Amino acid sequence: MEFKDYYQILGLNRNADEKEIKKTYRRLARKYHPDLNPGNKEAEKRFKEINEAYEVLGDPEKRKRYDELGSAWNSYGQTDTEQFWKDYYNKYGAGGTSYQQTYSSNFEGGDFSDFFRTFFGDLFGGSNT
Repeated sequence: MEFKDYYQILGLNRNADEKEIKKTYRRLARKYHPDLNPGNKEAEKRFKEINEAYEVLGDPEKRKRYDELGSAWNSYGQTDTEQFWKDYYNKYGAGGTSYQQTYSSNFEGGDFSDFFRTFFGDLFGGSNT
C-alpha cells in the first residue's frame, strides 16, 4: 500500500494544531465538494483524499499513530486476521453495536467452540447465543 502524506494532501505543516487542521479541511472540502463540481472526476478524487486525510489528522489518537509510525500507522498492534474481522464486522455489522463491544468481551476466558459459535452459530441450523 502506497504511503499517503496526509499533511501534504491538506497543505499543512506537521506542527499544525487541531484548529488549523479543521479550518483547512473545511475550506478544501467545500472547494472540491462533488455538489459544487458536478461531473468533475478530479475534484471528486481530491475530495475523497481530503476526507481520508482529515479522518486521520482530525483524530488525535490516529494522528499520533500516523506521526509515530508513518506508513504502518493503520496496522500497528493488529494482526491481519484481527483487522480482517474488524473490517468485515464494521461493514456488515449487527444492529449498531461495534466489533469491540460485541466480540472482544465474548472471547475473554472462552474456548474455541465459543469463538466458533459466536461467528457461525446460526449457520446450519445452530443459534448464536
